[in-house]
Parts: sequence; C-alpha cells; structure tokens
Amino acid sequence: MRKLTLTAIAAGTAMLGVAGYAYADHHRGFGKGQMIEQLDTDGDGQITKAEVEAMKASKFEEADANGDGGLTMEELDAYHEAQRQKRMEAMKQRMFERGDTNGDGVISLDEFEDRGAPMFERVDADDDGVITAEEIEAMKEKRGKHGWRHHRGPDAGPDDQ
Repeated sequence: MRKLTLTAIAAGTAMLGVAGYAYADHHRGFGKGQMIEQLDTDGDGQITKAEVEAMKASKFEEADANGDGGLTMEELDAYHEAQRQKRMEAMKQRMFERGDTNGDGVISLDEFEDRGAPMFERVDADDDGVITAEEIEAMKEKRGKHGWRHHRGPDAGPDDQ
C-alpha cells in the first residue's frame, strides 16, 4: 500500500512539472516554443500524451535513487533539492550574462554600475539626476498593485528585466 501511495505521489508530482511549465510560460517568460522544445521529443511541434507520460517516467526514474521502483520521502526531498539547485544555477548564469554586457566573462565596475541605471532613470521623472520623495511616490502610484516589472514601457531593454 505504501509503495502504491508513493507511486501516486510521484505521478502527481511529475504532472505538476507539466503544470509548472505552463505557469512558467506566463510568469517567467517561458515561451510556448521552449515548452514544446522541452517536451516534444519527436520534434513534430506538438506535445502528445505519450510524450508527457515518457517525461513523467523519466522524472520518476531520476527521483528513484535506489532504483527499487518506489519513492521514499528522502528520495523526493533529494530530487526536489537537486531540481532547485539546477534552477538556481540557471538563474545565476542568466543574471551573470545580463550583467556581462560585452561578453568577456567578467562583470566590470562599469557594467555593474550600469545595472541600476534604467530604474533610476524611470524614477527620476524630471531627469535632474536626483530622486525626490515626490518622484518615488509618483512611481509607487504608477506601478500599482503589480510592481515595477509591469510598467517598463516600450523602451524597456534587457536591463529592465
């Protein structure tokens, strides 16, 4: 019974991975092309139930560290921690690549200092090189409930991410 329960948990966890792709599509810029690229194993531009089932089986096998066909809580914890570490490494890599604007593998002082410039320029409404309390309040009102990211405007570039 315990093995069946763990198998059901693992299958549900794997399905959440597919839902996570859809969530990421909307919330982290994970486009449909990337989702299809990740799950469309035969390259036909579509995701079939068989491809999802294969992905679930692969995830289960990856999580089943001792290969006994069942998942313990420790295996699930270890699997989720490993996945979290992969995401963190990918995020750090993206952040570094955005900061290293000339692509030389080093973030110089100029590149580092330029990182906050777009935000400063957006808040400094009168372009006098000074941010006043009134400008901060105006930006708070402008950004509304969605925060800074939803008010970049048409000139937003990669530094505005």
